Amino acid sequence: MTKTSWKMLAGIFAVFAVLTLAAACGDDSSSNKTATPAAGGTTAATTAATQATQAAPSGTITIRGTQFETWDPHFSDFAQDIAHFYMVWRGLYEFNLDSPPKPIPALADGMPVITDNGKTYTIKIKQGLKWSNGDPVTADDFVAGIQRTCAPDNAGHYEYVITEIVGCDTYYNAKGGDAANEALRKAIGVRAVDANTVEYKLTDPVPTFTTKLAMWETMPLNSKKITTVDAKWPGPMENSYTGPFMPKDYKEKDHLTLVPNPNWSGAKKPQVAQIVIKYIDDAGVGQNAYRNGELDATMVNPLELTATQKDPTLSKELLEYPATRTIGLEFNLSDPLMGNKNFRVALSRAVDRDTLNKVVNQGANIPTTNWMPEARSGVKEGAYNSLLGFDVNAAKAAFQASGLTPDKASFTLLLIDTAVNKALGQFLQNAWKTNLGVDVKLEFVDSKTRSSRFNSTQFQMVVGGWQEDYSDPENWMLGLWQTGGSINKTKTSIPALDELLKQAQFNQNDEQRRKQYADAEKILLDGANGIAPLWHTGVHVLIKPYIKGMAESKRPGDTFVAGDWNPENWSTTKK
Repeated sequence: MTKTSWKMLAGIFAVFAVLTLAAACGDDSSSNKTATPAAGGTTAATTAATQATQAAPSGTITIRGTQFETWDPHFSDFAQDIAHFYMVWRGLYEFNLDSPPKPIPALADGMPVITDNGKTYTIKIKQGLKWSNGDPVTADDFVAGIQRTCAPDNAGHYEYVITEIVGCDTYYNAKGGDAANEALRKAIGVRAVDANTVEYKLTDPVPTFTTKLAMWETMPLNSKKITTVDAKWPGPMENSYTGPFMPKDYKEKDHLTLVPNPNWSGAKKPQVAQIVIKYIDDAGVGQNAYRNGELDATMVNPLELTATQKDPTLSKELLEYPATRTIGLEFNLSDPLMGNKNFRVALSRAVDRDTLNKVVNQGANIPTTNWMPEARSGVKEGAYNSLLGFDVNAAKAAFQASGLTPDKASFTLLLIDTAVNKALGQFLQNAWKTNLGVDVKLEFVDSKTRSSRFNSTQFQMVVGGWQEDYSDPENWMLGLWQTGGSINKTKTSIPALDELLKQAQFNQNDEQRRKQYADAEKILLDGANGIAPLWHTGVHVLIKPYIKGMAESKRPGDTFVAGDWNPENWSTTKK
């Protein structure tokens, strides 16, 4: 699907907000040349002078969110975690609001100086930066952040994103004693040239490396507070921050209250005195709270989308835009039942995606068997219908080829406990019973438990998927589907796919590497290896009319509400 087509379809997309998946955006290209820094450079003092001319923050904005699995940006891979991170932390770079988004300086004083044929990045940090607790931000903090993501004791899920940093993979996979591992940590290709300069050494030039320096896994840590890379990560109230807001009050599974960070270095000063995130798993409960005035913004409950679009008041407060997100059936291939290729194909072909979209999602999504949106892969929508699309006879034939019988094929589908997921689970349960004679147990848990279960591969099947982190096909493949990939929780392992992704990862011929990623998608989907896609989705959010800055800051990776990666842009006239 072209970018234009995605825009045309924005009005009929709906978010399936109760699912947990990874998120974000960005793209960049590197070359063997020196980037031109901003004229005169930037310091925390000049930023503070700019902020001083802005009005003092006022008012409170309350939004619906979901409980994070972990507060650690060097470990996490879930959207609900990441949405929190960008409210309270920033790294060397952040993403602008262009489409597709590009990395721009955040804590960095300009773009990288790239030398050594694209294998060395040298970056200056703004002078005078401070953590929220007053400690200075130094190059050592960025070094420690990379080391923590690469550390075997931390085992960051997004380590695969920075695999090109010299020594990161070796340290990540280390099994030696403390002394041996310490030597491997020191050998990682990141160092503090001086207090305000950090250098990264790569094994190979990577076109997207600057983009990765805008992502959460490369954010700094306060090395004065967290003195070793394997130390326990402090919770919200014990940590220190580099972003626009910082926690004031926190109660697990209930709420998090954020207030402006007095040492925030961004040019835009926070405009609200308080952001309250109320943890509500069920989108229907959230929408009721919005109607009752308890929330100022929330994602639309998919079961109420049609009614919301027709409501004379809510329709005027409804914002709709496309996301680069795919949802599907995710299989644990290490499970004996789900490891059966023909059984996976049978399950996929027994699901009528068009009817599912009409019945469960009120016609709001785009049914698909594609993994990547066409805008990323170049592969037309529907290209994989002959492999995975709805066909009862083909489903029965695949089930027969699996060698299974209905009494030997029952399994458990893991879902977050919401009204939407109950409707979805019942639809799938009925489809598999009707078309294959297979009984399916539905297991409902809270969002944090689901995240933990998925990350530890304690499931047979889940409904989940992927929200792109940056606008490149590699982000839909690397780490997710390679054997041993750090976020390959389905345990997918296909030698031909591994080899193709290895070729594409460092391929400097852009046209050729994009073709390789498209070919990799076909290998992945031939047999529903790890996933059988169901639909592409988008964002539908309700925002009270007295809120400004959310709609203006929207991006495809928004998780809780529009613009949740840039809450410094939010304001309210409600007191």
